[in-house]
Amino acid sequence: MRRVSTALAQQVDRALREFSLTHTQLGALAQLGLVDPGALSGATLGQRNGVTAQSMSTAIAGLLVRGLVDREPHPTHGRILQVRITPEGTDLLARAQAAVGRAEDRTLAFLDPEQQRQLRSVLRTMMRAMDLYLYFPDADDDRA
Repeated sequence: MRRVSTALAQQVDRALREFSLTHTQLGALAQLGLVDPGALSGATLGQRNGVTAQSMSTAIAGLLVRGLVDREPHPTHGRILQVRITPEGTDLLARAQAAVGRAEDRTLAFLDPEQQRQLRSVLRTMMRAMDLYLYFPDADDDRA
């Protein structure tokens, strides 16, 4: 699993270079744009992406500078800042996810459609067990 994960991560890294995004930044945009349209705290984004709050804070800072996300005060918790995706962030997210999808498709090309379905199902189960939340748009809108 580790070797497959590392090899796939390298392919995804290459795909993300075109967009000057890191895995963590893509995860933040995906959470904001697909899983929970609206605003989330940096801590929540970090938890949902399996990274530390500090790592997510660094990722968000880079997205803020590029105008891909905005920050705003939480409506009831004055010390919490929420992050919201901008239209520019939504556009970049769609393009980046398409590029990452092509890299993943190349990795899965040796599996037949039923094997791909089974693999996605197993991965969703593992992600739920690890409290990771991602969106699989090709899985009958099944949210992990």
